[in-house]
Order: sequence, then C-alpha cells, then structure tokens
Amino acid sequence: MRIIAPMMILIMMTSTLAGCTGGDPDGGGNDEIDMEIIQDFIDEMQESEWINDRGDGQNQWSISLSDDQWIEIKIAQIITQYHSNGENYYTTRGAVIASDEGYIVGEYSPIYGGNYSLCIDLTTDLNCLYTPSDSEQTLHEWSIIYRVHSVSQPNYFFDQNNTMQDNAILDNVNITMEISYVPNGMDEVNRTNVSVVIELYSVDAPNHVDSFLTHIENGNYDSAIFHRIIDNFMIQGGDFESGTGTGGYAADWYGYCNGIAVSSSDSCNMNSWTLPDEANNGLDHAPGALSMAKTSSPNTGGSQFFIVPSDSSPSHLNGVHTVFGYVTSGLDSITDISEVATGNNDRPIYEVIISSISLNDL
Repeated sequence: MRIIAPMMILIMMTSTLAGCTGGDPDGGGNDEIDMEIIQDFIDEMQESEWINDRGDGQNQWSISLSDDQWIEIKIAQIITQYHSNGENYYTTRGAVIASDEGYIVGEYSPIYGGNYSLCIDLTTDLNCLYTPSDSEQTLHEWSIIYRVHSVSQPNYFFDQNNTMQDNAILDNVNITMEISYVPNGMDEVNRTNVSVVIELYSVDAPNHVDSFLTHIENGNYDSAIFHRIIDNFMIQGGDFESGTGTGGYAADWYGYCNGIAVSSSDSCNMNSWTLPDEANNGLDHAPGALSMAKTSSPNTGGSQFFIVPSDSSPSHLNGVHTVFGYVTSGLDSITDISEVATGNNDRPIYEVIISSISLNDL
C-alpha cells in the first residue's frame, strides 16, 4: 500500500496539470511536468529493499524463488575460526551462493526461480568456499546482503500444439568450426581447410556453453590456433591471448577468480575470470568430445578447450574436465589433425588455425 499511494498521488497530479488548457498561469513557462523525474521517483519507490541475513555454522542459509523472481547479491561472506597456540584466530572470505543445479550467483542469479543456498559443504563438487589449511578450522559466521526482484511473468515457449517447451536458450546449439592445417608428411603448399560441426550441450554445461558462445560472438576464436596436439589423445586450442597455452579467460563473470570463489568481479581482473567445473554432468570423454582445458586445480577453465579424436577415449578425464559438446560432423578431420607433425611442447610444426567459428542456423 505504501507504494501504491504515492503513485496514485503522482497520477492525480499529472492528470490535473495535463488538463490545464487556459495557457501558462504565471507566464513563466515552468509548468511542464518532468516525466523523467516522476518515473525515477516511481522506480525508486518500487525498488526492492536490501535484506541482511546472518548466522553461524549451525544455521544454513537458503532461499526459494518463484518462476518470476531473481536474486541480486550485494555481499556474501564467511568468517572462519581456527585455534593456534591457545588463541582463536578469525579470517574473512568471500562466499558463494549456488542453486541446486550448481548455477553460481555472481552479482545476479543466472536464471529465474529455483532454490539457492550458501555453499558451505566442502565435499560437494562445487568446492566453492575455501580449503582449510588446518583441520580444526571451522565456519564461525556468515553474512549475506541480498534482495529479490520480480518480473511481470515468466516467458515460456510453445510449439504449434500449444505444448510448453524448454526455453530456447537451453536448447542444444550447433556450431561450425573452420580449421586450416597441413596434413602429416606434407608442407605449407598442401594446407587444407576443413569444416567441423559440433553440438553444444547447454543443459548439461550451461556456464561452459555460455562462455564458449560469447567468445564466438566476440570473435575471440577467429585466427586462434591449436597450440598443443598429441596423437591418439587430443587437440588443444583456444588461447586467443598468447597462442602458447598460457592465456585465455572465461568470457563472462561466473563467480571464480583463478579458481577461487569470490562474491564480486570487482576484485578480479577480467583476464583472471574462470569457470566453475561442471564435470559431473554425465558427459564422457568419448571420441568427438569437446572439453574444457584447465590447470590441475578445480574451477580454472577459461577459453582453452580440447577435442578428442576418433582413436582416443581418455576416460581418466571424466569428472575432472567438463565435456560441453560433441563433434557431429568432421570427426575424421579432427583425427587427421591429431596426427600432424609436432615439435617441442607438442606444438604443431605448421600452425593449425581456427579460421572461424559460426553459429549454425536453427
């Protein structure tokens, strides 16, 4: 009611002033209404209030959102306690809010609705808060400042029979990768161009697919190279910064800075943005798998990826690296590329170049 009343007053004022037809009462020409000021006032009155929730290690924070709600996180922190030399010590760290599906809230929740909670269980695949250096280190206190926003209504997609379908953004997407390479045993005059079609699994690895597509949209992969190729194993590329395997980053903010979960991107340079692992999604490193390269630490994927040829099935990577797509056409070409001549650090003697990557028509 406290929102509706001021709005009604403004509407009445607007109607009254707009109905004046007797000219300018004071002759000063200052009676026009600044609708931008009124709109700003209305928007401010309708803005959700910030909520400050706090608790200790005995209380778990969680929230359930309806399909027309999304959450904004201002601050999410934890205080850990450890005992040393008869004294208690406390450390403050950034915390992470995650959905039941494993979606990380950066500043805003990535989807409408769902159940979100403060991630404090170190045994989960997210491993999203901290790694205690002391076995006696415990969670002492947590603090979350957030607010919940609403939209008019959820927007669903329907087919011709008026049957509700999954939102189109979650449908699998197909891309075409144009690659230029020199076949094994040949030289530069025999450079070959091939097309490889890859299906991206948006539902199984939403963050990885989102980042990959954003890099494609930004043109970051155009002219990038496959810098590391190992026969009977994989071909690795996507380092659009240096082309050596030392560069590349996630295309957007997903809650991780060099593999460490932090509550805001403000304290992390863009070239340190990394992806949360989505490796336990049921997708294996079968022939044709498109998977995210990373360091030996969790949640360190960026822009680099690798593709498994037809004569390889590196099952030891399952559950470690995130598979987010499969080659549907051109796997023979990937296998041929995996057999090119290489030199030091498994780098091809002749560059294997990603000429372009494009999104296929739906």
